[in-house]
Amino acid sequence: MITISGGDEIVTLVARMEHLVEHMHAQQRQFVTDASHELGTPLAGLRLQLEEARMNPGQTDLGHLVSHALREVDRIQAIVNDLLMLSRLDTGSHDPLLPIEVADLVEEEVGKRGTVVPINLDLKKGLIVGGLTSTLARLLSNLLDNAERHAKSAVRVTVGSEDDEVVVTVDDDGLGIALSERERVFDHFSRTDGARSREHGGFGLGLTMALAIAQAHSGTLTARESGMGGAQLVLRLPLLHLDAVAYEAA
Repeated sequence: MITISGGDEIVTLVARMEHLVEHMHAQQRQFVTDASHELGTPLAGLRLQLEEARMNPGQTDLGHLVSHALREVDRIQAIVNDLLMLSRLDTGSHDPLLPIEVADLVEEEVGKRGTVVPINLDLKKGLIVGGLTSTLARLLSNLLDNAERHAKSAVRVTVGSEDDEVVVTVDDDGLGIALSERERVFDHFSRTDGARSREHGGFGLGLTMALAIAQAHSGTLTARESGMGGAQLVLRLPLLHLDAVAYEAA
């Protein structure tokens, strides 16, 4: 009789691998289900309004119908664009990374926004990361969208450094995120109870995309309690060491 040394360990390893594969498949199935629901909801509403307009053309306010239809199309397009970007991030980017001054990028993104709530800045200049400007700008925009959506009266953005990392924090004075929800808020189409509900806007992909972009840049994104009373999102990216001449040349 032939015995295989470590046979129990092999069986255990195979069982764990099978469990991991099944977990990944379950996540993919759930994502497809969630994405279908998110796209199906505005499409169903849009179809209902168009059918009512066709049955009652004389009672239809054409201007209102077109405005509503365009809002729903914008919503669907935003979801599709986010899904496409997530797909590209999952497959990896081969674009060359460029030196980006983080404080300048934050100021530029904040300057593009309206005055939903005041955004206070505390930015340390001269901190450089390697990245893609368009995707890092999208990351910051998503963090600002999230903070503005849940803030009561103010948002604060801080740029600093710790060891060999650039640290960007985005705080709001809203209801915050419960400790048990601070990892789940980064899941696809996740909305926590209370503040992060459908009524507060968004499609449940903003923080998912922000995390994916951070990870694509060898960084991290975490949620914790803010000193302002609401939520604090903390972005950490590797600090790129460049002398002044090299940075100016780039």
